[in-house]
Amino acid sequence: MADRARSGRIRGIALVLVLWVIALLTVMALGLTATQRTETSLTRNHVDTVRFRALAEAAVHYALLHLSAPVPVEWRQSSEIWAADGWPRTWIFAGETLEVRVFHEASRIDLNHASGERLEALLHALDIPPDEATALANRILDWRDPDDLRRLDGAEDSDYEAAGRPYGSKDGPFSSVAELQQILGMTPPLYRAIEPAVTVDIGSDQVDEELASALVLAALQGLSLEEAEERLRLRDEQLLGEAETLGAVARGGPLLRIRVDWIRDGRGTQAMETLVMAQPGASPPFRTRWQRYGLAARPDQP
Repeated sequence: MADRARSGRIRGIALVLVLWVIALLTVMALGLTATQRTETSLTRNHVDTVRFRALAEAAVHYALLHLSAPVPVEWRQSSEIWAADGWPRTWIFAGETLEVRVFHEASRIDLNHASGERLEALLHALDIPPDEATALANRILDWRDPDDLRRLDGAEDSDYEAAGRPYGSKDGPFSSVAELQQILGMTPPLYRAIEPAVTVDIGSDQVDEELASALVLAALQGLSLEEAEERLRLRDEQLLGEAETLGAVARGGPLLRIRVDWIRDGRGTQAMETLVMAQPGASPPFRTRWQRYGLAARPDQP
């Protein structure tokens, strides 16, 4: 009986050890599977990133070719005519769907040169109450000016410190439009609304209205957004009617902002934006000022 009991205990211990070994091997297998899946996903993401960079570069060249080439007779009075009007144009290349938008950079308001009145008008066009618009415009001016004198309802270093910000007023020109997000009172929704209408790359307070957006037109001409959108519609019809006589610069340029979205399964998955200086007839035909990848999908995309 003792031998049987001892044998039973040994078999029980062996069974427990086997179960522990099986559990350990299962955990190891699951870990290896998870690692393999992670590595596969990372590799796929890297390949997609490299592929999109190549697709985006091709789309930029394609857009500039359309803008610089004469308009074919068969395209006259056609939506195939390209202009730097921000209109989304779909291009199928290498089996992929790309959405390309070209913007005339000189049709934006330069944050480093716009007057307080123009900044206020831009905010008014977004239905910001007058007092808030004045305060925010003054804070933008305080951010970029070199002194520490605070405008009415503006903001200098002490105001940022009181708000718990780890930085003060820059006291220098905007390096990028994204800096607007650091201004006191600038909310994410307001920034997203104002960002397409402003730039830091013009170096002038002059705005070319010919291809400006509805928001910029509203700010420059004291219109409501609805009135500006109607003028925009009439302007685009006129542009299309005269397209056969337009050259590259007349259709926007020479400073052009180009956005490329990679559309997969009906939605934007990756996006790139670049600013180029078109140089028709020169070699190279354009110079790139900057490129930005990893952009969020546009608000109108699902």
